[in-house]
Amino acid sequence: MGLLDEHNFPFCVTAHAFNRDKSQVAVCPNSNEVHIYARSGTQWALAHVLGEHDLLVTSIDWAPQTNRIVTCSQDKNAYVWTQDASGAWRPTLVHLRIRRAATQARWSPREDKFAVGSGDRCVAVCYFGEDNDWWVSKHLRRPIASTVLSVAWHPNNVLLACGGTDAKARVLSAFIKGVDEKPAPSPWGERLPFGTLCGEFDAPAGGWVHGVAFAPDGNALAFATHDASLSVASPQTASVVSVRTPGLPLVALSWPAQSTIVAAGHDCSPVVFARDGDTWRVARRLGEDDQRRSAAASPSGNSAFNLFRQLDSRSQPARASGGDGALKSVHQNTITAVRADPAGGSDVSSSGLDGKLALWSVGA
Repeated sequence: MGLLDEHNFPFCVTAHAFNRDKSQVAVCPNSNEVHIYARSGTQWALAHVLGEHDLLVTSIDWAPQTNRIVTCSQDKNAYVWTQDASGAWRPTLVHLRIRRAATQARWSPREDKFAVGSGDRCVAVCYFGEDNDWWVSKHLRRPIASTVLSVAWHPNNVLLACGGTDAKARVLSAFIKGVDEKPAPSPWGERLPFGTLCGEFDAPAGGWVHGVAFAPDGNALAFATHDASLSVASPQTASVVSVRTPGLPLVALSWPAQSTIVAAGHDCSPVVFARDGDTWRVARRLGEDDQRRSAAASPSGNSAFNLFRQLDSRSQPARASGGDGALKSVHQNTITAVRADPAGGSDVSSSGLDGKLALWSVGA
């Protein structure tokens, strides 16, 4: 368990997604472009630049089976990218019909549709329209009351979770006639026409809901909120269990195994939550350096002076760290994304404003 691999990019990484075998990764360098890197030995080499968007790219998702990439942006657009026989990536514009920035895009498990959250108080559920030969959308609006920050699909390909700035996490039906088959009954409900509200849960302290994720079996929903809490809602018992961490807000999460949740954010270290009977607890933080922790416990006067002199020369704020000015973690700035293993394993990846891309083993 722990760090498997890491790479430093010379720019902030605001979004990332791996292909199925993790031989390629698509990253956003905090701009309107998406860079695709291919593994070359132990390093990553730039292979393609996707530059169709006009404003900051807010999300990337790479479908592992169909090898299609969906991107969305503050320019209110989304594109589906497909690779042609020559290896070039070709974009197809998605008819989102939104009036505000797109915030997050995620493929459904069957990869025949995807969801795009937005600042337009809705989620666009997109599918390919055979008649028009392009990607069209239907909107989930009620009862969403504010910007949608995160979306996640249920394993049945029909239910969709979303969380946003109205301090609520919701589960809605995204059933598309002609695309989806009738889903089997689940704890979330039996009859699921498009737009059915299957669950609504409040943030513990009224904070924004930054991240949502279903359990691997689909029978529970986890959501991370701005009060640095992780909450797990169960429709079977109509209960919500919340774990408040002592750190800074969590902004992204992944549920890689039935008893393990990984969340991360402004604290710069992924936090592993473990099931403990009917409750959850903080199990450990990934990437914490014991040597730096012990060194930081009793810094000498000279090392403290040197630390602040280095921070001042780099115009950086003072942080709890070791004598060399580095944080006691692999990431040295806010973690912007935590992604599950595209091949379905229990590993997760993280990227951050420090330009680092890290691959973690969290076990089952």
